[in-house]
Amino acid sequence: MSSADKAQRWRQILSELRAELPGEWCLRGTGLGSVLAREPLDWSLAWIGYAGSPTRPVGWVSAGVQPLVTPFTSWVMTYGVRMDEVLSGPSTVDLLSDAAAGQTRQFVLDAGLEKIDSWPPTRLSDVAERDFAQDPRQRRTHWHQLPGWRVVNGAASPVEPAKQLAELYHDRAQGTSGKGARQLAEQATFYERLIQAWHEGEREAALRFLTEQRDQALAVRKVDKALTP
Repeated sequence: MSSADKAQRWRQILSELRAELPGEWCLRGTGLGSVLAREPLDWSLAWIGYAGSPTRPVGWVSAGVQPLVTPFTSWVMTYGVRMDEVLSGPSTVDLLSDAAAGQTRQFVLDAGLEKIDSWPPTRLSDVAERDFAQDPRQRRTHWHQLPGWRVVNGAASPVEPAKQLAELYHDRAQGTSGKGARQLAEQATFYERLIQAWHEGEREAALRFLTEQRDQALAVRKVDKALTP
């Protein structure tokens, strides 16, 4: 089984599934990185995707929500679920098996959509605010979205949480080497540039910066354009 065969089958499964999902969904991305994304895509990306080696027979279907107000370094599962986390149904899927389409459909309709619908943008921003209000030692990672949501919602200045995040990522970068250190430094720079944009033109300039960063990150992952299945 070639990786091209798997990719073609995965896109076929997504194309068939698309017609059964409530609302408007479009195919985005390429190859095994293709996802179904709920439209319109704004500041969070509701997605259904596949993870696994191109050369191994089985992998996993996942569904979740990707906040787009933070640096997009990887697909996060904080607001998602993978099929092997669901008690009912298969824990993996073989894309070339006769059962693959049905197993994908079962997972998405029984568990994936519920997870996606439980994380609308309003909840993401509210949880970020509540997380930031905690003692710093008790915070999780929700507050990392807070500067962006404050700008997008026009709720408050992003400067203080962005400043703390820049310091956090710089501190982490100092204790890391190689690619990890560079990625952490880039995340720190993201928040520093957001602060700079806010000081230069408040919400208008900061929103323009976030939009540019979001669009660039989506383009890098080839999910910036909705495709015809």
